Amino acid sequence: MFTAEGELRPDFQPEEASEPVRAAPAPAAPRETPAAETPPEAPSGDRATSQAFVTLISFLATNVYHALGVDPMTGKALSRRDTAAAQQMIEWLVVLEQKTRGNLNFEETDLLSRALYELRMAYVEAVRPPGREPPRSGG
Repeated sequence: MFTAEGELRPDFQPEEASEPVRAAPAPAAPRETPAAETPPEAPSGDRATSQAFVTLISFLATNVYHALGVDPMTGKALSRRDTAAAQQMIEWLVVLEQKTRGNLNFEETDLLSRALYELRMAYVEAVRPPGREPPRSGG
């Protein structure tokens, strides 16, 4: 179905899913609308937030924190760290952000961008050499 680069294969033929026929509600007052007045389709921001999407982001973020050696619930340090695994999961979230751009509602976009920001900052903090403080601005 996909190439090694993640693109859809040119010879891929999707299966046609048969959708059940639904009765459309009758319009209240039929009127002729010129093409210029036809409202555009509702943007993706008007749909409900997907609980599955929220769960996926939460799952990956929790695993990143564990890989960085931080308990996400308490903030306490854990005994093991795997910064390479944390970096890989952050990169997965970046790919998810790129591939879903324009298809998420506001809450989903905000959740993903905030999670990425916080995880990147936690990663930088985890890989910074001990005793080395970040540069202070304005001084």
